[in-house]
Amino acid sequence: MRLVQVVAVVSTALCSAVSAKSEGFVEHVKHFFRDGDNSAMSGSAVDDSKCVYKWSSLSCTPEDSCSLQYQFGDLTPSEACRVSDSSNATKIPQQFHLAFAGEEAGTGMTISWTTFALDNDPAVWLGSTETKLKVVTDAEVVTKSYYKDDDYELYSYHTVVSGLEPNTEYFYRVGSASDKTFQSAVSSFTTARASGDSSPFTVAVYGDMGTDANSVATNKYVNTLVDEVDFIYHLGDMSYADNAFLTAKRVFGFYYEQVYNKFMNSMTNVMRQMAYMVLVGNHEAECHSPTCLLSNSKKDQLGNYSAFNSRFRMPSPESGGVLNMWYSYEYASVHFTTISSETDYPNAPKNAYYTNRTYGNFGDQLSWLETDLKAADANRDNVPWLIVGMHRPMYTIRSCDANGVPNNEYEALNVQEAFEELFIKYNVDLVLQGHVHAYERHYPTANSSVVMDGVSDDSATYTNPQAPVYVIAGAAGGPEGLYQYKDPPSPDWLVQMDNTHYSITKLSVTPTNLTLTMIESATGTVRDEFSIIKSSAKIEKKKYSYYTYCEAHS
Repeated sequence: MRLVQVVAVVSTALCSAVSAKSEGFVEHVKHFFRDGDNSAMSGSAVDDSKCVYKWSSLSCTPEDSCSLQYQFGDLTPSEACRVSDSSNATKIPQQFHLAFAGEEAGTGMTISWTTFALDNDPAVWLGSTETKLKVVTDAEVVTKSYYKDDDYELYSYHTVVSGLEPNTEYFYRVGSASDKTFQSAVSSFTTARASGDSSPFTVAVYGDMGTDANSVATNKYVNTLVDEVDFIYHLGDMSYADNAFLTAKRVFGFYYEQVYNKFMNSMTNVMRQMAYMVLVGNHEAECHSPTCLLSNSKKDQLGNYSAFNSRFRMPSPESGGVLNMWYSYEYASVHFTTISSETDYPNAPKNAYYTNRTYGNFGDQLSWLETDLKAADANRDNVPWLIVGMHRPMYTIRSCDANGVPNNEYEALNVQEAFEELFIKYNVDLVLQGHVHAYERHYPTANSSVVMDGVSDDSATYTNPQAPVYVIAGAAGGPEGLYQYKDPPSPDWLVQMDNTHYSITKLSVTPTNLTLTMIESATGTVRDEFSIIKSSAKIEKKKYSYYTYCEAHS
């Protein structure tokens, strides 16, 4: 059947669904679209993915928020159900999320939310108790909008509240300053611990999570972690909105925004109660569905990481970084440095898959990185650990030769050439990565060679390791599934690889211990665990600089 015929049949069926009187016809159409009408997401916020067509009433539900609005590419009635422009749902705050902020750790927090209609007087209320909230008057609400069309618009609001006490619980509400109808319920968060705080804490770490069936177990598991972890570190590739068209029912439609909104709302339970720190991945770059490729407006509005940089507000102004592309922050005994493996270094990937556009050019990332790492390394007496987060891995069995030397099959060599010298020079302890849809744990590694000093016989403990340790936590669950190797190499630096379980990694921290635990999302089963130990909180310089290490092993 030709494309034109398919569109004609689907259009006729959708139009008929509105006025159908015959139960037999309804059953016939339900059978035709038999598995396309179960797209409702969990949670109370109403976005397009929550609007579902009900055959019993021949209407979209919830009826007070949704209506049938057919657009080219819709192949089921539920896909044509969207939030009504005139409904209150467009003005009600949703997609709440938090991020650390402030010049000093624990003294600020960014509170963010969205609406589908512009709020001309957005506000934040804050207090030390749930019943004593006061409007914040000394913090600007920054409004961002990166995409609009005739039928849709989205506004993101970001407020940095400052003057807070570290490791302290605060309560907040957001929304319209003049109309309680468009205000959120009260939520709470706990600020970061001060730099140098020696108390233990735990972070949930993962990358590469979408909204399809592969992500269900991780989504459910992470949403239960409110009382178990202190914050979340998402290592790139959030929602896979750019891949929304890669299903038979969505190939001709525009679902980029719908999928992004669904992801944000599905994670609201944790995002509204703790910092959700994010870094950029390749799937944040653009929309490249057929609908986007045929529209210059969509390509202009949805290219060069626009959604990612508008929806979130990471602490780049406080750390001299750029947008959400690179930045740093401290939490107790760790300095976290977040970088872009997607842009702004020699031979960085283009990530303009079909649009033939130039992305990046955000700034001099490598100069910023050296300045940041140098300062962190000099501050080891107060903050002993230095952890880097980035999306693309430097070392992975998906992109190396038999000896473990990175190649560019998956662009690992370019990443190594850009960043490894700085990691070694400034004694980075741990590098957290995603991109490869699996879990990998490595021995301490430098210049493609394993450095076994301090590694226990059972490989479960690395004591005073003499090179950075690399971990890939890219198995949260995306539409592409877990990566299946045909004949993977087995380099000396590889300890364990798991590409059979969707998972997250918990990072538990004290001033002298980092313990990483890989946990299967569906069952909570521990699949791997190891610790990096310092003999004292004060770091000693590693044995080798980048140059002396290369000379010693050449």
